[in-house]
Amino acid sequence: MAVETSNPGEVHKRAMIDVRALEKRFATRSGEEVLALAGVNLSVAEGEFLSVVGPSGCGKTTLLRILAGLDTPTGGQAMIDDQLVKGSRDDVGIVFQAATLLPWYTVLENVLLPAGLKGDVSTAATARARDLLKLVDLADFGRKYPFELSGGMQQRVAICRALMRNPKILLMDEPFGALDAMTRETMNVELMRWCSEEKKTVVFITHSIPEAVLLGDRVVVMSPRPGRISRVLDVDIARPRGLKTMALPQFGALCDEIRTVFGADPVRARDL
Repeated sequence: MAVETSNPGEVHKRAMIDVRALEKRFATRSGEEVLALAGVNLSVAEGEFLSVVGPSGCGKTTLLRILAGLDTPTGGQAMIDDQLVKGSRDDVGIVFQAATLLPWYTVLENVLLPAGLKGDVSTAATARARDLLKLVDLADFGRKYPFELSGGMQQRVAICRALMRNPKILLMDEPFGALDAMTRETMNVELMRWCSEEKKTVVFITHSIPEAVLLGDRVVVMSPRPGRISRVLDVDIARPRGLKTMALPQFGALCDEIRTVFGADPVRARDL
């Protein structure tokens, strides 16, 4: 399936992720129903980096969990690589806000965990794990334990673990939300480099508008609950990007445009 584009000269890439009329309802303890997602339609092209922003409780994480096969929709469908999502898949890697590393495993053992669960702790798998640690500048930390690493380093290990089975798609739920500002900026730049080298399709959830614009090829803006897609904006800023990209006039203009979708005064909402 081709991804829609407004540019007639643009090459149409096939959709790696295709979501149609997606709906999710939750039952509360009191027996009431909460509509978390309603009428979500979205296509993500192969190799695209899609950022998703929206207010707390708008269903961003629910959408990601459905794509990961960790939750099921109550209406509509989610397709990955032209197949209906019915459960977890080897070609989908997930990174959450917390690194959730096993404290009794070394860094290398944590990265090897997906291979171990498949019974494939082979020489090739170990070589893949070491290559990934080298990719994120942690080649010398394979024998360390999680408690010996900083928060940013732990998230790098979590990303390596998600990439271990060489997935086509990487789903990331505010992976840098708990990091300090300087470490977060460094991780943003590094993530762009890793994704370029690994050539992954990425869906990245964040509360930070500048982070969404810096990383994304497109930015999806979701409405308050029930979560719907309010707007999809193209990020027409050349790659490679770096921290200096945030000083560009078009970068600030796009951030302000997203803030107006939320109904915020751009001048008073520059910290979003």
